[in-house]
Amino acid sequence: MWTRQELKQTAKEALKRNYWKAVLVSLILIMLGGGATPATASGGSSSGATVNNHKYEHVSGVYDTETGSVVESVVSELEQTDAVVIATAVIVFMIIVIIGLAVVLAASIFIANPLIIGARRFMLKSVYGEGRIAEVGYAFDHSYLNCVKTMFYREMYIFLWMLLFIIPGIYKKYQYYMVEYILAENPEMPYKEVLELSKKMMDGHKWNTFVLDLSFILWHMLGMITCGITEILYVCPYINLTHASLYYALCRNNNNAEERGYNNELQNINSRR
Repeated sequence: MWTRQELKQTAKEALKRNYWKAVLVSLILIMLGGGATPATASGGSSSGATVNNHKYEHVSGVYDTETGSVVESVVSELEQTDAVVIATAVIVFMIIVIIGLAVVLAASIFIANPLIIGARRFMLKSVYGEGRIAEVGYAFDHSYLNCVKTMFYREMYIFLWMLLFIIPGIYKKYQYYMVEYILAENPEMPYKEVLELSKKMMDGHKWNTFVLDLSFILWHMLGMITCGITEILYVCPYINLTHASLYYALCRNNNNAEERGYNNELQNINSRR
């Protein structure tokens, strides 16, 4: 059975051997994990509405004159024109947003996820040895489409479970916690087997892993206080290597993974230590 202290000590030793490379790869993970929020132009819309209101207030003062009917006709036409313009602007804006979201989603599925798998592989290689930055591109040369498909199904399942309220989604997230690491070593494994193996590896370890994640909360607070400097230079590499150490610990505790030969790297752990 693993302990948090053992995992963190292993991570600290690995960080000493691979410090600057671990910082760079962790920075890549930070950039890949950060979501982009589409910009809106609500301020401009409000300003236009104000101008129109002033225009109608000016017209309403003329309405009581003998040319009231003419003014009423002009106001009606202006209202119809503004309605068309606003509707067109809304439609165009929605199309732009949809296209933007589609591009972001496609980039996440086909570029970001394979890079994340490669980054996890770097962390695994660094735990008991020295990782190479080139590992980040590993998934693009090894069963790329299978990696893309597996990550897609994992995220889709987590999202669907999130719709059942937050807690089921968090539970499913921890079930699939090891998917990225399994793919980092076995990119050719069918997605159903990857998801199933992750669930078996995390069986009985989800709560302890959740507590492990919580144990870094003070480090994250320090990162906020230092405007993210310590987060980039120490906290994230430290946490990523700790999670990689957890993967190895779970492999040692999981007879199913060893019996079926899914953990190729585990066979060389003792020789590397």
